[in-house]
Amino acid sequence: MSIRRGMKMVAVSGAATICAAVFALGVGSGVAGANTLTSGDGNTTLTTQAGVAVTAGTPYSSGQTITVATIANSVINQASEPPAFVGGNFYLEECVDPGGTTGNLPTNANGCEAATLQTITKTTSGAFSKAFIVYDLPDPGTLGSPTMTGTCDTAPNFCVVGIFSGNPQQGTNFNAPHLFSAPFQMDQQADFGTGAETGLNPGDGTPEVPLAIGLPLAAVALFGGWTLLRRRRRQHQAA
Repeated sequence: MSIRRGMKMVAVSGAATICAAVFALGVGSGVAGANTLTSGDGNTTLTTQAGVAVTAGTPYSSGQTITVATIANSVINQASEPPAFVGGNFYLEECVDPGGTTGNLPTNANGCEAATLQTITKTTSGAFSKAFIVYDLPDPGTLGSPTMTGTCDTAPNFCVVGIFSGNPQQGTNFNAPHLFSAPFQMDQQADFGTGAETGLNPGDGTPEVPLAIGLPLAAVALFGGWTLLRRRRRQHQAA
């Protein structure tokens, strides 16, 4: 094998490994539809909008629309709700979840942002699907003065969507039957020149993986290719 050909092989091998590392890390865009986060209890899912290109392995972008859905469940179905909460609407709010753990889910309305409130008519089974806009919180520029305590953006400041049988900001309604989504992460992406947050560079809500993690893989490939070249060169000279 000629030195020129060997160098070419090393370059190709290194480039291929870099591309593989980038692909494995989820760097790059793809059409959404299957990018779903499911809660630990299996009752709720958060899904990126079908037909919208998202970057896998990156947080949701502030102002991004996702789909919040629940399956038929025994927590917020009509049979499980106290009489005062039968009928009416489900109330959805974005809330904080420090560390992304069940133990740190909010226990009162101070953990949820009232300005993110959206409603949907209740179903007998507790199952529904609704488009929901998520934000990097607090977000006074878009939502006004925050009502919540805490931060919802990137690790360790995880976010969740709370689904409540009654308006969690009123009275003791927060303690009524409710569900929380899987934890997710947010990133602030303001439109250049306007400051508006409209979901630029949408992601799938998962923690961003640094590209630097893939660089050692590429270095190993380049070193391995160079070592192979030297070995073959010695064998050729010995022959």
